[in-house]
Amino acid sequence: MKQILAALKFSSGYGALLLILSILIFSAPFAVYIVLMLFIFAICILEGMKLILWLGFRNGADVKTNLNKPMLSVHLAICNEPPSMVIATIKDILNQDYPNFEIIVIDNNTSDASLWQPVSEFCDLFENIRFFHLEKWPFYKSGALNFSRKVTNFNAEFIFVVDADYRLTADALALAVSNVEGPDIALVQFPQAYELKEKRHVPIIEEFDHFFDYYCFKADTCHGALATGTLSLVRISALDRVGGWPVNSITEDAELGARLQVAGFDIKYVHRIIGKGIAPIHQEDFIKQRKRWIFGNMQTLGNYSMRPWHNFEKWLSGVSQLTAWANMLGFPIMILICCLFLSPWLQVETFISFTALVYVGYWIFAICKALRLQLVHGRPSLLAFKTFLIHFSSLDIGAFHWYPILLGKDRPFIRTDKTGSNKSYKVNLLYPFLHLSLLFLAIGAGSMFVGLSALVFCTLHIVAMRFDFTCRAASDTEISIDLKLCS
Repeated sequence: MKQILAALKFSSGYGALLLILSILIFSAPFAVYIVLMLFIFAICILEGMKLILWLGFRNGADVKTNLNKPMLSVHLAICNEPPSMVIATIKDILNQDYPNFEIIVIDNNTSDASLWQPVSEFCDLFENIRFFHLEKWPFYKSGALNFSRKVTNFNAEFIFVVDADYRLTADALALAVSNVEGPDIALVQFPQAYELKEKRHVPIIEEFDHFFDYYCFKADTCHGALATGTLSLVRISALDRVGGWPVNSITEDAELGARLQVAGFDIKYVHRIIGKGIAPIHQEDFIKQRKRWIFGNMQTLGNYSMRPWHNFEKWLSGVSQLTAWANMLGFPIMILICCLFLSPWLQVETFISFTALVYVGYWIFAICKALRLQLVHGRPSLLAFKTFLIHFSSLDIGAFHWYPILLGKDRPFIRTDKTGSNKSYKVNLLYPFLHLSLLFLAIGAGSMFVGLSALVFCTLHIVAMRFDFTCRAASDTEISIDLKLCS
């Protein structure tokens, strides 16, 4: 019991919040129940919006081809990246079947000269490449991209952004330019695809791809897709009009897409792979990236000034994309924990009413998520279920990691490791323990719905963790046990 209580005490203040909730459940249960109902209602609204998105708003345009060849400026921002990987990416850019482009490589805040100097020396061999090393440069990647905008050739009309680990197809630039249909298209976005190195990684890659296969693909039916950073072609005049790359969010790409939408521009998503990067397979890297995406996108959502009465289609598309990895289960989960610890003193009716309502939210979220994954495949699919397990294994991150935004807190931009050196895996047993305990309490209280729900989600958490471990872990992976509210 002491270990469980200690696990719930961390700097974000969840321990204090659980204590306050426990007091309120005793002193003002009706008020807490109303708040819980509002969270369940929010789950219904968000999940409903995402299902409406699947219906689309018009037929998406086919990939177009034109003969315009404006000058491009390819921007590659790097920080503490392996030089061999960066040079391989630069070589792919140099081999593009496109006649008129420059390359700007910006290394920001890499203290180890052995990482950036080989890249600088390679860039010096080519006239159309410029390399800049920036020390103590502010605002992470967006700061580097804003610097590169300042030194961009004044003849360039578009910027093509690529990450350091991406290998491009030879027609990437030509295909990107060919999809600029008119002056209202401010940005063309391609899927952020990943290389598949082992067959066991397929469900992990599929979980990443789901964002593009579902959200971006359907958002393009109203030109409402948001930017995802790498493999994006940005119109320079539109970028300048919205003030450059945003520095108020750690997902500057999504924030830029939102600003372009609000400014009246369109964003075109092209469902075609033009490059593949290195996926954050290992658990630690995956969690770092997913936390950054959730926190940054929810930052953007808080600043999102698009209103549904201005353009309902783009508003729905934008909100759906920004909440793709977040969920509203955090508060309901804390209610479950409070009910567990307070069970000796709670009336049976109070215990059942709170836990039953929480599990209604659980069921709505799980069923809608599974349905969206099946819709992408078009028929019942085992791969869709495996992808669901990968997503469910990180349920706690989506439930809690955006809460600090409500208190005005910031998070640093944390890059993921590209060397594949992480070999540890943490097994969080808090949620199986929580649902298993509630199962026994529900049996004693005589609630079939709560008991069955607790059994299902206890099993689902265990199966999801086991499957996620199988997909990610190597033979020498170190395993540790956690009891944490949020990974």
